[in-house]
Amino acid sequence: MKEAVLTLLMQNEGKYVSGETISRELGVTRTAVWKDVAALRREGFVIDAVNRLGYRLSGGPDRLMRSAVLPLLERDHGDGLICLESVDSTNNYAKTLSAVPGQERVYIFAGEQTGGRGRRGRSFYSPAGLGLYLTGLYRPKSLPPFLSNFTAYVAVAVCLAIEHTCGLRTAIKWPNDILYEGRKLCGILTELAVEGESGAVEYLITGMGVNVGQQEEDFPEEIRDTAGSLLMACGTKPPLSSLCAALINELDRAYDAFLRTDETYRELYRERCDTLGRPIYILSGDLKTPAFAEDLAGDFGLMVSYEDGRRETIYAGEVSVRTQD
Repeated sequence: MKEAVLTLLMQNEGKYVSGETISRELGVTRTAVWKDVAALRREGFVIDAVNRLGYRLSGGPDRLMRSAVLPLLERDHGDGLICLESVDSTNNYAKTLSAVPGQERVYIFAGEQTGGRGRRGRSFYSPAGLGLYLTGLYRPKSLPPFLSNFTAYVAVAVCLAIEHTCGLRTAIKWPNDILYEGRKLCGILTELAVEGESGAVEYLITGMGVNVGQQEEDFPEEIRDTAGSLLMACGTKPPLSSLCAALINELDRAYDAFLRTDETYRELYRERCDTLGRPIYILSGDLKTPAFAEDLAGDFGLMVSYEDGRRETIYAGEVSVRTQD
């Protein structure tokens, strides 16, 4: 009920809503409304109260809170929304939930990861209070044939959420990094489990870490020249709960589009892919093979040409843009 009161106040942002109106719409007593407002204030929400006018939301805490995210969501997720202050890894936490029957989609978000993971077992820098770490856990009844494509849909979702929240148009470095002016704002890690006997997908997990409030000096020295944050890009730090809600809304749309193989997302990805049309290196261990990124294939593979005239489409691995030939 507390979250329902917050939703009403957020829907009428800047306006007073009478206690009588709230109690009537929610079917509770005015005393219950007063208690819920008091509880929200204890959580850090600034709620003005004026006799004969009612209550007005005029501010809120800049920390991740389920009660602040829930009213901004376009879909009712019921119990499928989990907010953690700190966790070793949101992807790891999602895996513990995957063994228990539950909703088709669950979102776990945290303000800190103590053991964040990136691709190929790398650690992912996940400091408290400066980033948003979110994982979607999906239990699809059926899936398109190209499961690896889901990462591309997620990359588009992250770009759209940042654009909606900050007005910032970001780019995608193939296959799954989100960039602004060459600096990495977000990494994505998608994992899945398949039943051995039937080949059925047991779960699909996608995790992302968004750098939100870091200044350049906040990053470890080894990534200081390549990492960026929304604060560095925009000059202001977006509210964490607003960004979290925007990400979940876009992930919902991306997941639905993925299930029906919506070609719109391929075009959205292609428009934002910063790798296309540029000389690159294809990285494999210590080997750096020069190539040229020509285009994006229909299944999100990267179509490349080599200096000896060969052409192929690659689907995995890492690439880096060549600044010099």
